Amino acid sequence: MRIEADDLMKYHCPRWNELPQIDLYIDQVICVLQDNLSIFSKDKETPIITASMINNYVKQGIIDAPIKKKYNRQQISHLFVICILKRLMSISEIDDSIRTIKKICTVEDGYNKFCKELENALKKAFNPELEIENNNKEEDTREYETLKAMVTAFANCILVDRLILLRKKN
Repeated sequence: MRIEADDLMKYHCPRWNELPQIDLYIDQVICVLQDNLSIFSKDKETPIITASMINNYVKQGIIDAPIKKKYNRQQISHLFVICILKRLMSISEIDDSIRTIKKICTVEDGYNKFCKELENALKKAFNPELEIENNNKEEDTREYETLKAMVTAFANCILVDRLILLRKKN
């Protein structure tokens, strides 16, 4: 558990400028998501996301349709958020949350804040004594507090998964 906890505490969610700058085909998008999010899998056999899941999100209007079968940064960032939060929330709740954040900031800023808060939540979940400062008072909004609560719930869900796995091994 210690090695895995350390890995989770060091997890880096790729920021907007670290996402692919070129548009990607669906199989490439799946590889990017799988590579970056497999650390959160309960088991290594279950894929993080599939092409049919992505197609369903497009049909439901959760993410924009690809252009010439290619997905851009905005769509990929939405898929990161969806893949992380789908363990906790319905797809419509995730969509509503994304839309709410987009009302108060750009997609780029909202996604980067999501990544930062996810990393902070993982550090705090796996090291409760850790104090994480919030020096940015402009982020003291209901929307931002909701975002922090969502990623905190996710981090705690991952902690519970790891504790259960540890108990099963013993």
